[in-house]
Amino acid sequence: MFLTMDSHEERISSMLAGPGARCWRTVQLNLSIPFFFPTWVVQEDDLEVSERALLIYESDFLDLFESVGPQSLRHVQYLAPMESDPDRWQIRDIRKIWSATSADADQVELLVLEDESGAQFTHYDMRTSFSIRHQIWPVN
Repeated sequence: MFLTMDSHEERISSMLAGPGARCWRTVQLNLSIPFFFPTWVVQEDDLEVSERALLIYESDFLDLFESVGPQSLRHVQYLAPMESDPDRWQIRDIRKIWSATSADADQVELLVLEDESGAQFTHYDMRTSFSIRHQIWPVN
């Protein structure tokens, strides 16, 4: 449930909202850094309830992943400012996630994500080569 305030009402084209529809801004992001937007399900009695979160750190994503279990994770999106125009954002639907290690001397543990187009990338788009250890999502 949301509490609506007149000061947060947004005008949206009638082509999108329909005649007489009223819309309110519910979230405003003031950070210009990439984040994970996972969707998972929670079982409540005989009902599955979808839950979502905005997570900035890989560690927070991994903590959530461990607490809900890989089978409960239904969808992951990755939102990031566009390099060409940081005021615009791109949303990437993630289809696979791997555990990996950076190939440099530090051998940092990281996640490698693959979007629906097959492009692989790391969080914060780290410009490093890596060695994939194993796929963590989806679980086969």
